[in-house]
Amino acid sequence: MSPRIRNLPWRRLAPVGVAAALLIPAAPGASAAGPDGAGVSGRWTAPFEEGGAGVPRCAPAEDGSGFIVCKPTAQAAALLPDGRVFYYNGLESWENARHSTFTSAAPSSRDSQSRILDLRSGTPQFTIPTPSGGGQPNPNIREGQRSPDDATGVAGIPGRPGDGLVGSTWGSLGGPAHDPTAPPDDTAANDGDMFCADLIALPDGRILIAGGTDWYNEPALLDRGDGDPVDAGVGELEGLRSSRILDPITDTFSAAGSMKYGRWYPTLVELGDGKVLVASGVTKLIKDTQGSQVRRTETFDPATNRWTENYTGPASENTLPLVARLVLTPNGKVFYPGVGQMWGPFGQSLDEALFGLQQFFDPATKQWEAVGPAPAGARSGASVVPLLMAPPYDTMNLLTFGGTLGPPPGGYLALPLSTLTTIGADDRVANELTGNLNHPRWYPSGVLLPDGTVFGVGGADKDEVIDPGTEIAVKVPELYDPATGQWREVAAHTRDRTYHNSALLLPDMRVLLGGHSPLASHYAGPNHDQGPPFANNDKDPSFEVWSPPYLFRGERPRITAAPAGLAYGERITLHTPDAADIASVVLLRTPSPQHVMDPDQRGLSLTFTRTGGDSLEVVAPPDGIAAPPGNYYLVINKGHPDGPVPSVARIVNVSTGSDPAEAPQPFPDDAAAPTGGSATPDQDTSTAGGARSTLAALPALALVATAGADSQRRRRKGDRR
Repeated sequence: MSPRIRNLPWRRLAPVGVAAALLIPAAPGASAAGPDGAGVSGRWTAPFEEGGAGVPRCAPAEDGSGFIVCKPTAQAAALLPDGRVFYYNGLESWENARHSTFTSAAPSSRDSQSRILDLRSGTPQFTIPTPSGGGQPNPNIREGQRSPDDATGVAGIPGRPGDGLVGSTWGSLGGPAHDPTAPPDDTAANDGDMFCADLIALPDGRILIAGGTDWYNEPALLDRGDGDPVDAGVGELEGLRSSRILDPITDTFSAAGSMKYGRWYPTLVELGDGKVLVASGVTKLIKDTQGSQVRRTETFDPATNRWTENYTGPASENTLPLVARLVLTPNGKVFYPGVGQMWGPFGQSLDEALFGLQQFFDPATKQWEAVGPAPAGARSGASVVPLLMAPPYDTMNLLTFGGTLGPPPGGYLALPLSTLTTIGADDRVANELTGNLNHPRWYPSGVLLPDGTVFGVGGADKDEVIDPGTEIAVKVPELYDPATGQWREVAAHTRDRTYHNSALLLPDMRVLLGGHSPLASHYAGPNHDQGPPFANNDKDPSFEVWSPPYLFRGERPRITAAPAGLAYGERITLHTPDAADIASVVLLRTPSPQHVMDPDQRGLSLTFTRTGGDSLEVVAPPDGIAAPPGNYYLVINKGHPDGPVPSVARIVNVSTGSDPAEAPQPFPDDAAAPTGGSATPDQDTSTAGGARSTLAALPALALVATAGADSQRRRRKGDRR
């Protein structure tokens, strides 16, 4: 890492203070039911899923391959401009692994399925985008190539500058560049998995998905795809260079330009001009010999659908954890708070001690600037949520909660620690403790609500990646109140949501919670439940919807007219019969979470004045630094003794141009929680496969030693694709 060190004022946390905060027992929260029922704790719908309980969760594939195909889970999701929710799966086809995850999961995996969930009618409806898997294979694959054809690609070193610590060091010494991977020309069914890509809504409402996974064994000793009875080899996951775009008008995918660097678990964040920055990610996961993640950033231009590498010298390179939490802050720079996936991926990062530095990336100079150590050092699996910003939007407060401490070998047990980081337009950064969670949780989702509170939901009591199957789900969500700095319990959801799930705010100001796709227990093969109290180890394609307490405080206000487009600094007229009772007007960026993190989540309180009995004059944000261009929820809050009562949102586009057309309102003013769906019960869909795997693995052990000549012959160029 070569960031320029900045000496900036910030409130240091003494180590003893942090330790004390972690050791103090969390204060007991209110009963999940609450003395006033839903008015205090909210209310959840029953779980529902595609096809309902009448359609089995998994079924044999129609192609005769012998594979089981299951309903996809909402590992990642994004709100489309018309109010529907796009989502895609994680760990597709792991149900088909016949023995050890390390030898069988990669060739068994398939490209993730995607779906679109429509709740606008009040009854869940599902459609399938075209093609369901996104349609973009690994651009690094050369026809007929087998991994042994490129020894340096198999080794993953020396690579090129930017690939990682080794590649950059090699390049600085004048060494020639080498490809950092050698993906085999194997089955095309798992060459372009969207799993572990990041996604983001572009200013025009299209969804950009960058990175992802190519699955293969390297070396592949035995391969069912080549006619062998079982899969045997060493699994590999390659980060993809490819990116794709979902058109929400046609529900179809198309190719966008490829990045220079393959990225598995990258982070996307929109800049003030509408371009998109990508950072981090890893080129190879299992045999990552680069000594760090990808060290250079790239920028996507929606006007051209192309990427540009950002490099002006050593300070343009940096080491970050996977899924680094990044946020555009009031100084126009992208802030890294010291939070991400620190196992990154298995402790191979030689410079991982630097993960605990808070840093800025300046898009103008294309360089990193180190601020200072993060409070309590590096945080893994924590959630980071920007709190509601007030005019003139020159200060942002980031709430970080949950997770574990330290890079590998770091913490295993989840912590209740919550911190606030304040970033100013003048580059000042300050950190302080705030109230602890009532429930320590690793990998929680954080959703900013229109009343300014933060909803913390899901996660597990320990880091599931360290030893899958030993985690216990945290089913009681919590609300953080910035006014008091405290968390309180709310109503519990039904299903386990420990890993590979998503939570997002719907246009009716309810919260959609979906997904659950855990790693196979102990990495030992097909997913297998460990029994209570441990979390369900099988995928869950269901959703649940939470109605927050503010929906039980009486009649909601209504927006009867609003413009579809807001130009920066523009004064617009908003019509509502409730003008006299309106306490605040807010903009909330439409959500796009992936691996529970949404770097573009932000909310702004807007300046307004009452101009009549049914009208308000509202001032739009001043620029793209305060509100990056794109679609936002426009919401009015009515005052109430128990707290604000929000309207149903209009979806408006904020940019340099105005649009007087009527803003769409996907959900009706009297929208109730969705009904009419149902879900299959929790089940271990791989139990039968697990029993078969025990028998199937026995001949594999004998065949591995004698498979050489015949197996290699079948792998020669042209055998299959």
